[in-house]
Amino acid sequence: MEEAFMNLSKAIRQVCVTAACVMLGTATVFAADMGQANGTNVNVREAAGTDAAVLGQISSGSEYQVTGKSGSWYQISYNGQNGFVSSDYFQLTETEGTVTGSGVNIRAAATTSSNVLGSVNAGDTLTAVGRVDGWYQVEYNGQEAYISKDYLSGDYLSSLTVVGNTDPQITPAAEEVKYAVVTAKSGLKLRKEASTNSIVLTVLPYGTVVDVDRQGTEWVRVITDDGQKGYVSADYVSIRSGEEEPSRGSSSASSAKGEEIVAYAEQFIGTPYVWGGTNLNTGVDCSGFVYAVFRDFGISLNRSSASMASNGVAVSKSDLQAGDLVFFNTGGDSTISHVGIYMGDGNYIHSTDGAAYGVTVTSLSSSYSANTYVTARRVIR
Repeated sequence: MEEAFMNLSKAIRQVCVTAACVMLGTATVFAADMGQANGTNVNVREAAGTDAAVLGQISSGSEYQVTGKSGSWYQISYNGQNGFVSSDYFQLTETEGTVTGSGVNIRAAATTSSNVLGSVNAGDTLTAVGRVDGWYQVEYNGQEAYISKDYLSGDYLSSLTVVGNTDPQITPAAEEVKYAVVTAKSGLKLRKEASTNSIVLTVLPYGTVVDVDRQGTEWVRVITDDGQKGYVSADYVSIRSGEEEPSRGSSSASSAKGEEIVAYAEQFIGTPYVWGGTNLNTGVDCSGFVYAVFRDFGISLNRSSASMASNGVAVSKSDLQAGDLVFFNTGGDSTISHVGIYMGDGNYIHSTDGAAYGVTVTSLSSSYSANTYVTARRVIR
């Protein structure tokens, strides 16, 4: 009897262990990994999806432990509970990797010609904090070091922030190249590294003049008037030389603020339309959406779309910039009845009770928008 009981207990334990292994095998689990928000007031949700309840918001640069990943959502430890953040607004900054070779050199820089700091063997674990070309940046004996990508394995190493020079054709700017002018009408993001996954340092308004430090085919490293260094896309700047420069700072700083407001507003795409609503997470009407977005940036607006049209200053349709308010007459009379936020590139974001329903993006050139457009106002100074 006792032997039968012991055999049964052993069988139960084996089943439990097997089940646990199966469960662990289906989960995407991070081991002591970290990440940080790269957007303003980023939503932390109860589950992986924009339709999940919002637990709270985190600010740009704030760091959290990453405990898993589900599709394009990171699972983080947030106020003692699990929360989910979209990878569009959150980036992995630290993850563990396993060494796959024996006697692998750890180097002082991302090149085989750099000094060897030491070596590691198969099975050793390293904390990787970035990637560049064919190398991972790792922490080694308390210092920054590099290991070839060929000898470090990990499921999420490719999600790390890009560090250093990612464009092999970036070279010191030629002597005659002096400055660059931003040509993007809605402003241009200045990033910490040469990657669209890198942290946005600021948004440079249209017409901003910056010094060129290094020039590449895809990215240009620039220096702003206040000494800030970063990378901008080569597609949206005009590289110029000579003694005569355009007037620096001639473009309004309101464009940069407008771009920031638009980026914030985009987080709420999909929020349902609720008449009279001003809660960006549970429901808003058209003016409630605009009112709440600008409220979160300390800008007070009138509550209704008609009265909101008296805020700020008038701006022509041809001079619209990100963050301007656009107004429409959707009722067939002369009264303003709808409002949205201009995003740039001919689009605006708004909350509608029409076919799209809720917060969505629409083109100003669409037949309905073009036929009902009335005016625009600039409320960012």
